[in-house]
Amino acid sequence: MLQNYQQNTVFQNSRKKPSGPKHKPSTGSGVNKAEERARKNEQIEHMVAEYRKTGDHKIREKILLANLSLISYIAERLAVSLPQSVELGDLKSLGILGLIDAIENYKPEKQVRFTSYAALRIKGSIIDGLRSLDWVPRSVRKKARDLEKCLHELEGELGRPASEKEMSEKLGISLSEYQALLEKVSPITFLSLNDLVYEDDDQSISLGDVIEDAGNFGPHSILERKEVKQLLV
Repeated sequence: MLQNYQQNTVFQNSRKKPSGPKHKPSTGSGVNKAEERARKNEQIEHMVAEYRKTGDHKIREKILLANLSLISYIAERLAVSLPQSVELGDLKSLGILGLIDAIENYKPEKQVRFTSYAALRIKGSIIDGLRSLDWVPRSVRKKARDLEKCLHELEGELGRPASEKEMSEKLGISLSEYQALLEKVSPITFLSLNDLVYEDDDQSISLGDVIEDAGNFGPHSILERKEVKQLLV
């Protein structure tokens, strides 16, 4: 049981002075990028203002396309701290909903730049979406984090994987209580059906390929059923 839980739970360089005439360091690249961002933000502001006047959905579509990179940036930053079972594409989809909400509810009179406002709504939409999909109580997640922290500390002290008995002694509880705690936190573990369980140069097998579907009959089951029918006849 513990093994399954553990498996589911990573000077500035010196530079020679040029022998030729002295040149001032070039800052053109940074300036150009800043100017480009400023122009893009200004264009987005104009499009948002135009959309609020006309309600033209084609303009809203242009605003969405112009902010896709912002959605990707926020989603990728949040994905770093999430389990691998959470798909990046799902986060981006939630971010698009947040961006649409930002377009519809943006108020220029608040004197907040649209990009800044949209970033907050995108992040909030992703977090709200993750919470709505999470059926595990926060108390259970806290216990899981505390348990994982304790496990890493004990294994660091021992220099090897810890046994269930050693973990229960570390926590100051009985072995049966520790096993019950493992059962309680086990539902928070997620696996993706797209995770590879085997891969070589010729083929790759995902977790979904090796899980039995009790609702379908395999080739052997179909053959056996045919033979039984023939015998009965």
